Amino acid sequence: MVFGFFKKVIKYYIDKLRSWMRMQKFNLELDNDIKKYFKELDEEDKQLKIIEKGTFREDGWSISIGDVDKDA
Repeated sequence: MVFGFFKKVIKYYIDKLRSWMRMQKFNLELDNDIKKYFKELDEEDKQLKIIEKGTFREDGWSISIGDVDKDA
């Protein structure tokens, strides 16, 4: 009878450990996916080139508002 109790307790803690390990694996995979997504997003931003349109005052300063050249 005592051995049955210890068997159930050990099984319970093994299941808890297995569940914890699955959650750790899931969190690691999720973090890696997030890092990969932001890395791809940064690479996309580096490829974009801003087209300068318009002049600002008389000195020839140019500004751009949301115009992006995706071909460059």
